[in-house]
Amino acid sequence: MSESLVEPQKSEEPQIVERLATAAQPLMQLHSVQIARRGNPPAVEFVGEVYDPEDETAFQNLLAQFEALGYLPFLTRRKDMDVLQAIPHVVDRRTGKLWVNVLLFILTTLSVLYIGAMNEGANPQTDWRTLVRGIPHAVTLMSILTVHEFSHYLAARRYGAPASLPYFAPVPVWPLGTMGAVIVQKSPLLNRKAVFDLGISGPLGGLVVAIPLLILGLLLSKVEALPIGGYTMEGNSILYYLMKWAIFGQPLPSGGVDVILHPIAFAAWAGLLVTGLNLLPVGQYDGGHVAYAMWGSKAWLVARVVVIAMFAWAAILLLTGHDIGMTWALLGFLGLTMGSRHPAPLDDVAPLDPTRKRIGWAVVILLILILVPIPLTVVP
Repeated sequence: MSESLVEPQKSEEPQIVERLATAAQPLMQLHSVQIARRGNPPAVEFVGEVYDPEDETAFQNLLAQFEALGYLPFLTRRKDMDVLQAIPHVVDRRTGKLWVNVLLFILTTLSVLYIGAMNEGANPQTDWRTLVRGIPHAVTLMSILTVHEFSHYLAARRYGAPASLPYFAPVPVWPLGTMGAVIVQKSPLLNRKAVFDLGISGPLGGLVVAIPLLILGLLLSKVEALPIGGYTMEGNSILYYLMKWAIFGQPLPSGGVDVILHPIAFAAWAGLLVTGLNLLPVGQYDGGHVAYAMWGSKAWLVARVVVIAMFAWAAILLLTGHDIGMTWALLGFLGLTMGSRHPAPLDDVAPLDPTRKRIGWAVVILLILILVPIPLTVVP
């Protein structure tokens, strides 16, 4: 590296900048180097042109060398130039305490079991043995959620991200018994391919379990006349509506009849509902990961539009007497809290491959098929 690229500095700055530049040179042709933030160690910015944006090995080698120096690289494109930022940071690879994950899983299983029994007319508070009536609901829902979250976990680990095991959320006063689960990441993902795989892995994994269980549950369900009032009706997605039509030979609900769901069917329907909501292209939702991987910073605009649409739909539902509008308002609020700006991966220059782009568009179609605009309707 020529001396003209590095500004004269005091202390150890020239030495660390030189070592970082040496690590960067196999990845990109350097045009300029500057100290972005002075300190010990300093933050450094390299401007130039990446030789081959699709060469993942070159960036992975750079990442290993930067980490050895106590740095994280962030590669972005600014106007017509590639910018590599070297930020002093040591990744914390601790992934939490296993006993916490196990305890939350047990508590969530009990919570879901309890709600499942209550949905079947049992009262575990007076007779704990009636909890067995919640087994179909609990096994179905916990299977979908567990496969969903472990699919995320395995995708993160595949790319070397220090991700935690799933943290399940028991909510024994919620109609499902749980608010789902999350994994915790402590560092940015490698590139857009990793972001895409992390986002898509959970929904696809969950659907592999949910759809067969929904078919089984519907086969165990019956079509009966609807009561006069005082019941709650689950909402239709396009996929759910077509599945009922295919299994029962008629569109439902219609003519005063509807399918009375078996607990397995209801839990699988709920699994599809949660998957559809997770695929919304907002923030840290699974759909937000997929959207950013496909469209980059353009996904930020998509996220803002979707959040506005969620609040607008919530208002329409509430004004027309659907209390479920509060759920959409809550989802919109969560979208605002997470922010529309999905964080960039370490390498934001490497493009997403055509196969993943095609899968991404298939996911957009999947979202349309499984999204439930009105999840629940209370018939007075």
